[in-house]
Amino acid sequence: MPGCVADYSGVIDHLELRMTPEASWTLSALCVLVAAVVRGLTGFGFAAIAVVGLAMLGSLQQAVPLVLFLEVASSVMLLRSAWREAHYPLLKRLLLAAACGVPCGIWLLTGIDSGGLTVGVYLLVGLLAIMGLARIRLPMGEGRAGAWLVGGSSGALIAAFSIGGPLVVAWLSHCGLRARVLRATLIMFFFAVDIAALTGLAAASAIPSGTGWQALLMLPALLLGLWLGQQLFLRIQAEQAARFTQWLLLVLAGVGLLGRAWP
Repeated sequence: MPGCVADYSGVIDHLELRMTPEASWTLSALCVLVAAVVRGLTGFGFAAIAVVGLAMLGSLQQAVPLVLFLEVASSVMLLRSAWREAHYPLLKRLLLAAACGVPCGIWLLTGIDSGGLTVGVYLLVGLLAIMGLARIRLPMGEGRAGAWLVGGSSGALIAAFSIGGPLVVAWLSHCGLRARVLRATLIMFFFAVDIAALTGLAAASAIPSGTGWQALLMLPALLLGLWLGQQLFLRIQAEQAARFTQWLLLVLAGVGLLGRAWP
């Protein structure tokens, strides 16, 4: 099994610690499990937690395609209901804008130094966590202009970092949609953009070999985490769960930045 999994066993330079493939695979699966628990509990946060955690174990160029595969797998399970309930006029606007943003994200992921890009991910995740904790809302506009701004930005962020959810979630939350329609529209949006991002990365030869098989091996951790999160959802208030997720993201981003800055 270790031979089928991405080699997240690189040297953590500042600790001079070399992990075995077995330890690397175990930590990767644990990262996916924790991220999936948060997703099942709060409905968001999977990509951010998984990308930050996996980037600490390897490279962002390895982490992003793997997380995109897992995001597609989790969305497939929800497509049947989402297909019927999504708000297609808004979804169409967002997807057209995202189609313009995805190539920009692919260029970022493949054309910029991995170290600098990873630091950018940590800073972005930390900033989003702080904004969530402080309840700061960005003025993103309304109507067509807002859809193009949010859809394009989300498409670029998903393709580059697999992190584009907060913008589109915040914007759609202010569109007056019923909860079920909002959820269905988000599922359809993320599924389509994740597929587009994976297609673009494949065309750019930016998906490491064996990534699809690695995602398949991670599916049990994903499914278990989603189930555990749903069980916790019945016992924990939504506000508490959301704030816990934001604190967790902030801590992970801080640890990642400290690791990069450590001499």
